[in-house]
Amino acid sequence: MKKLLAMILACAMALPMAACGNNASSIPANASGTSGEQGGAKDPVTVTVWHLKPEDTEETSEHQRLLRWAEKFNAENTDNITVEVAGAKSPEVILTTIASGSTPDIFMNYWNNAATWSDKGALYDLTEFVNSDEEWNKGDFVDACWGLCTYNDKIFSVPYSMSTTFMVYRPDLLAENGWDHFPKDTDELLQCAIDCTKLDDKGNIVQMGLVPDYYWLDTILWPAAFGGTWVDGDKPDFVNERQLAAYEFQRAIFDEFGYEKVRRFVDSFGAGGTSEDPLFKDKVAMRWLPDSGLAAMVENGKGIDWAMAPMPYPADGKGAQMLTCGVWEVNARTKNAEATWKVLASLTGEENMKYMAEGEHNNGNFMPRRSALNHLIDNLDVGDYTKQNAKTLLNDNLTHFPMLSYIGEYLNIISAEMTEAMMGNVSVEDAAKNIQEQVEAVIK
Repeated sequence: MKKLLAMILACAMALPMAACGNNASSIPANASGTSGEQGGAKDPVTVTVWHLKPEDTEETSEHQRLLRWAEKFNAENTDNITVEVAGAKSPEVILTTIASGSTPDIFMNYWNNAATWSDKGALYDLTEFVNSDEEWNKGDFVDACWGLCTYNDKIFSVPYSMSTTFMVYRPDLLAENGWDHFPKDTDELLQCAIDCTKLDDKGNIVQMGLVPDYYWLDTILWPAAFGGTWVDGDKPDFVNERQLAAYEFQRAIFDEFGYEKVRRFVDSFGAGGTSEDPLFKDKVAMRWLPDSGLAAMVENGKGIDWAMAPMPYPADGKGAQMLTCGVWEVNARTKNAEATWKVLASLTGEENMKYMAEGEHNNGNFMPRRSALNHLIDNLDVGDYTKQNAKTLLNDNLTHFPMLSYIGEYLNIISAEMTEAMMGNVSVEDAAKNIQEQVEAVIK
């Protein structure tokens, strides 16, 4: 992505970037010549909004909800602004289009693209708008979300969805192995994972208490739960004791049962979130689950004794739930910043976020405004597990990977080196040192 970005923007953004503005005040309200206010009259403005989701026709889909929001906005606004919505736009398509100087004005993006895109002058600095629009109410957002929207002390994104990860487990399988409660800390979790693992007479795994890297070796989940950090100030820090403890925890499970045996066992799993999910087929007693998979688990887990719980922390309580966000951003070349902000403020306002919280098939959607999360909890018929997760997102004990210009390189290095550590080819401590050295070399 970084190479693609550099190539596209170097060719297409050769014009001086002063007109794009890294400060809201640098673009006059009438910069495009197509909008302005003369003697009370406002010229017509069209603001384009692109999103990543499919253009589904199902009426509760995100696309259809956005179309209805736009229709309502167009009918009610008195500023001669027209909103046009289009979906199924990948980040690559969006980047290529904005680099050419064309639409969209507002677009959905992955939060981790912001640092690189803003460095290349592709994103509009929204800091002044976000902090000065009192009616929009920045304080209604869950505080931790702004860490995923801020780079070099400037706000380039507005959070629009939020997600965490929790544990799902089988109380009956835990009870069969002497556990009458879900583990209250990571020490208990490790012991429970070992106690709930069963082998056949040939030593093959037939049930595991926990596979720490199923679905994948997550580079944020376990360090977050253990209170680990990835930077110290503005410098990478992967050798802190909390980070090491997170990977030693995972390594201990592989060491107990053998990495290759675990891999062969995982190969027997059915698709997650379906009726063949390993939790439903008695193959695992516990596993972690992104909340995006919650609706599918509820649908396919009917009649099965399963439950959910927040990620356990170390015994000292110094851990956190991991957080990720979907965001909206603004093209640095938007032709009328004031009009674009009015649209974005409506799109991410309290009223629309409560509406979007209903979710696809009315199963609920986790929006980053407290008012929307409380609306989901208090007013929507979305099921107890969904409400439970919304309460977790409201507790403010959330952490995330830092906003860095070298996010992609850092995460790739972690994945490569810690895979070697999980396989037993290198110690966790040596893998962490290797990561530290490689990331330091990247930023020199």
